[in-house]
Parts: sequence; structure tokens; C-alpha cells
Amino acid sequence: MHDKIVRRRRAVLGLLVALSLVLLSAFFGESSAGILGSIQSGFLDVFSPIQEGVTTLLTPVHDLINSIDDVVHASSQRDEYRRENRALIAQNASLQAYRRDYLQLAALFKLDQEADVSSYDQVTAQVISESPSVWYSHVMIDVGSSADVRLGDTVVDGDGLVGQVTTVAHNASEVTLITDSTSAVAARDAASGTWGIAEPAVGSSNQLLLAFPSSQQVAPGDLIVTAGTTANGHSDYPPDIPIGHVTSVAAANGAISVEPNANVKQLELVQVLTAPRRHSSAPPGAGGLVPVS
Repeated sequence: MHDKIVRRRRAVLGLLVALSLVLLSAFFGESSAGILGSIQSGFLDVFSPIQEGVTTLLTPVHDLINSIDDVVHASSQRDEYRRENRALIAQNASLQAYRRDYLQLAALFKLDQEADVSSYDQVTAQVISESPSVWYSHVMIDVGSSADVRLGDTVVDGDGLVGQVTTVAHNASEVTLITDSTSAVAARDAASGTWGIAEPAVGSSNQLLLAFPSSQQVAPGDLIVTAGTTANGHSDYPPDIPIGHVTSVAAANGAISVEPNANVKQLELVQVLTAPRRHSSAPPGAGGLVPVS
């Protein structure tokens, strides 16, 4: 019985193989107009519209999925670019600040060389606040008696004379600017050597007037520097510190206008000339501010 079943299965398998060979031969040897070609065409006619319909229906879904993926990717890239942009902006701001400090320090060094203040100790300071007055007559700096800053010390920036220390605390000092109404600086014309007093112009926050003997000549463009001496003796300021340039000489009354070299409205880094020590009637304390007497 078992042998009959095996023989029957072998016969069926052989028949199927033979039929397959016949169909393959007929398919490859027959033209498209034959029976098999007609059957194939029929299948294509039936299923092609279905395939096209399915494709038409699924295309928007596919496009939507792709669009969502693109939006998510674009949003991620946007956030990354924003983070990079913020980092670059911060880095650029730091570099600009470093560059600005470098240029100011270089200008201070140049001024020290040209004005020959080697007999003085130089303490670099940061301006930490300005006077709320429209005249910007005072500024606070971040050094004080702990850095050997004393009353009467001269303060300069890379462009020239800024003012004088008039109040001292342990870690801060107040500087009265040369544009303050109480300021008066013994000055001289660097070209002619004539000297006088540089005082703030009334009603101006950035202009000085020079009181010189009328017989002495001062021309527009002349550099005005600290005299280092006064009619009564030694000046509070070392000699040859640039104060400003003459902008005009009035023909009617001989009034001489000077624009300060230092921009007292935009001070950042300054330098305090702390030696030689000058006597002050009120020694600086370690705590509160000590005003000039």
C-alpha cells in the first residue's frame, strides 16, 4: 500500500514538472497575442487600475510622512543653528571686549612712554560707575587704598589726562574729572611753552577754557599738556600729560577753547599714577570714603 502511494506522488510530481516545462516553453516561445499573453494582459488589465488607485491614495500619505520628517529635521537643525549662533555671538562679544581692553592698555603703555611717568607706579583700574549728572563730573574706579591709591593721585587713560582721585576707600575710589566745575589744571602749550590754567567751560560738559596771558600766542590745533609746575610751585599733576587740543581762539576776547583728548563720557580702563606720594591732610581709611579736605 505504501509503495502505491509513493509511486502515485512521484507520478504527480513528474506531471507537474512536465507541465511547468511546457508552460515555460510556451511562454517564452509564444508571441504576445497568444493564450498566455492574453491571460497576462487580462491580469494586468484587472490589477493595474487597482495598483494605480492604491498608489494615488497612498502618495499623499507618503508625502505627508516625508513632510513631517522634513519639518522635524528642519526644526532640529534650526535649534542647533540658534545654539551655535548664540555661542558665536557671545564669543564675538568676548573677543571684542578683549580687543578693546588690549587697545586701551596699549594706548596707556604708549602714553606712559611718551609722557615719561616712570617715576610713578601705575595702577590700572576699571571704571565701575559714572556720575548721574549730565556733566559726567565724577567716576568710580575699582581700586583703592588696598592698591596704594591715595588722595590727589593723577588719573589718565590712553588719550590723556582724565582727572584726580578725590575720594578713597579700601577697594574703590572716586575720580573728579577735568570737566568738573571744581577742576583747575596748570597747563602749557606744547608748541610755544606758554602756560596758564585749564578750567571747564561754563555750560559745556566736554570743553575747557585756557586762561593765558594775552601777550602769548596760542594757535588752533596746538597740544595742551600739564605744566608740572604752577606760579606757586609744584603742580598736583606730573608734567607733559596731554590735556587736549586747541579748537579755537576768539579774536574779540582771546578766549581759548580746548577739547579734551580723553572722552570722559565713555571711560572704561584708566590708570592711576600712585607715586611719588603726595601729602594729604586726611589719610585714607580702610573703610568708608574719605573726601579731599
